[in-house]
Amino acid sequence: MQENQQRIRHQVCAQRAALSVEDQTSFSAQICQNILDSGCLESAQHIAFYLPIRGEADPTTLQAQLAKNHPDRTFYVPILPEDKQAKLTFAAYKPDSAMIINRFGILEPDLSQTEILEDATKLDAVIMPLVAIDPLGNRIGMGGGYYDRTFAFKHQDNAPQLPQLIAFAYDFQMIETQTPQPWDVPAEAIATQSSFLRIKSAGY
Repeated sequence: MQENQQRIRHQVCAQRAALSVEDQTSFSAQICQNILDSGCLESAQHIAFYLPIRGEADPTTLQAQLAKNHPDRTFYVPILPEDKQAKLTFAAYKPDSAMIINRFGILEPDLSQTEILEDATKLDAVIMPLVAIDPLGNRIGMGGGYYDRTFAFKHQDNAPQLPQLIAFAYDFQMIETQTPQPWDVPAEAIATQSSFLRIKSAGY
């Protein structure tokens, strides 16, 4: 299974890197629009998304549109922990937030100047990055397991419905059905440039 996932990572990352800037922008805008059209974020007040790197589909247009229409909402981006076995925390984000480059070479809010959310159950929705995902929401990431650890509470009996976990992907990142590991936490909806697929309802 690990070899298969590595093969998928290699193939999809190569496809992603081959996209032109124009295609990245166009495809990402279509994904954002499909999320808006779905209505899944109508009641969400605390929304996490991510800042794209290495050709990832870009959800920042979605954040900008939501912030424009709903200025009372709070947006967050994930912060990778120093401990590789720890969970994500989330830093409040605005387009004019003071930013720094973290140890991974990724822009993140200056943590000394922003609100930090440590309890992921306080989020209403999470726009999730990925390398690949199957129709059941089983995602392949970069292998760090941060999202699985952070949202492991979704496996509990009577787990909270929120946050709704929404995968954000190009069409070519959809792959055949995978066999998940017990610790894998699936997405509950998948947004691509062609469709919005609800896998599990979270009360919206």
